[in-house]
Amino acid sequence: MVSSDSKSPKEYVEWRGRAITRAIAAFAALVWRWNGDHKGQRPYLGRFGSHAALLLILATFLAFWGLQLDAPIGMASGAANSLSLEPLIGAEKQSQPLAGSMRPYYRASSLGRIARQAQPHTSIPPRPRLEIVTYTVQPGDTAESIAQAFGLEPTTLMWSNPAMEKTPDLLKNGQELVILPVDGVYHAVTEGDTVESLAEKYSAAASEIRTCPFNTLTDDGELKPGTKVIIPGGTKPYEKREVVLYEGPMPEGAVGEANFSWPAGGYLSQGYWYGHRAIDVANATGIAIVAADAGYVVFAGWTDVGYGYLVVVDHGNGFQTYYAHLSNIYVYEGQAVERGDVIGAMGSTGYSTGPHLHFEIRYNSYPTNPLIYLP
Repeated sequence: MVSSDSKSPKEYVEWRGRAITRAIAAFAALVWRWNGDHKGQRPYLGRFGSHAALLLILATFLAFWGLQLDAPIGMASGAANSLSLEPLIGAEKQSQPLAGSMRPYYRASSLGRIARQAQPHTSIPPRPRLEIVTYTVQPGDTAESIAQAFGLEPTTLMWSNPAMEKTPDLLKNGQELVILPVDGVYHAVTEGDTVESLAEKYSAAASEIRTCPFNTLTDDGELKPGTKVIIPGGTKPYEKREVVLYEGPMPEGAVGEANFSWPAGGYLSQGYWYGHRAIDVANATGIAIVAADAGYVVFAGWTDVGYGYLVVVDHGNGFQTYYAHLSNIYVYEGQAVERGDVIGAMGSTGYSTGPHLHFEIRYNSYPTNPLIYLP
């Protein structure tokens, strides 16, 4: 074939015309063939479209991956430029140090892949408290919530604060609580106390009392009267609260079926635990409180053991239910009630940090878990 550079201008014009004519003829033939047999061309067109789509997806993925490697991730909005940490509850507040603002993720140049910058709040564990602190009870607090905030068992609060010994679940706003750094009992040493006697009394190990870094002992490892010591892992027996109940005649037919219903609407603000043999249902002051089962009222009035205004219903079958912290009482002692009868209104009387119902189910005078019986 002769190159176009060796042709004369006239020959070049003729050659170009013939090339254009052949191209037009080929295109016309292709169109004619497509119109005559377009169904037969579909497989070829489909394969071409599939391959083109795969190539487009691959090109998009490679372009996006290259952008990820060369730019910071997730910093466009500026939301990651600051980081707030919740303060710890109590007198000792420790926060992890932050070096200015939160740092983004960048490409590790030596590895060619994404590497995460170390974060202080994930790499450094919280340090344990090294001393006894105090905490002031706030509205809405419960023994469970306070203990959880300090990483302790609720029983530790009960056994560290004499005011909670008989009413461990009945807190009041402004109450000062001693918070131990470890779980156990806080004991005031008296004359005659020894490490061995306290270990036996509180079911603990004498060696742990001696080696506890928070205790101050004499040079020979004995206790100092007038001081306080922590008994790590120590326990105390449970003491239930008692009120003087009605002893008059039982109304005829005032017997329950041991088929209990919820006494109030709201949410469960505190569950059943060793020192809280009840459940707390929180809601607004004035919410109706109803009898959980049929029976008769054996107490209705004020108490001096932290319950505030209290109603007790005897169900005539070994069960009794307690309804505490009421703002109003609508029944009287000796009155028969049916399940669902309104007996009072929710309140925050007695030792309480907010409006709620303290509800107990006792069987043969012993407090049991109400959630076992409620639907």
